[in-house]
Amino acid sequence: MASFNQSRFNLVLCEIHYTPIHGKTCNSFSTIEGHYLLIYKFDGLTGIILDDELEEYYTDEEDDEYEEDEEDEEDEEDDMMTNMQHIQQLYERNYAEMVEETEANANRQVPHKLIRNYHNIISRVNYIKPEIAECFELPTGEYIAIIKTFWIKIIQRKWKKVYAVRQDIIKIRSCLSSLYTRQITGKWPDSCIDLPGLKGMLKI
Repeated sequence: MASFNQSRFNLVLCEIHYTPIHGKTCNSFSTIEGHYLLIYKFDGLTGIILDDELEEYYTDEEDDEYEEDEEDEEDEEDDMMTNMQHIQQLYERNYAEMVEETEANANRQVPHKLIRNYHNIISRVNYIKPEIAECFELPTGEYIAIIKTFWIKIIQRKWKKVYAVRQDIIKIRSCLSSLYTRQITGKWPDSCIDLPGLKGMLKI
């Protein structure tokens, strides 16, 4: 599996592979249904779409509207979010229409091969949203994204716990008895000797 670009993590829009929409041939990756397909990858500072290789995902409507947005970029302070939200909303709308049309032609709700609650997932308002992901090009030429956004949530939860412990220890160190112990021995009392920080916080 070859790396998609030099940057390990990227800001992306991605979607779960759904065979009735995306198709699958004998040349497709054997487990492609279990992957998120890369829609767009963005520059983290400007919000501009990266990689000409992904032009196949564009529609004429998207190209025209995105070019209009680019003309106004210099006049907007929040270009990155404006560009990303525009593309996200446009693609999300088109995607919902594609699913409805596909299933209308099949006269039934076509189940996902691997994900039982697929239709519940795609019906969520934030199904397609900016994610932090590691991107790869499969040997079959398909571009996939391995979502890593959940690590941010884990770190946030851990840091809240660490921060609470730090505040408690700082209060203990502020006590006269603790300050006296440090003055006499050069060390804090055992109850507040360790002040947790970023290092090793995921083990807490």
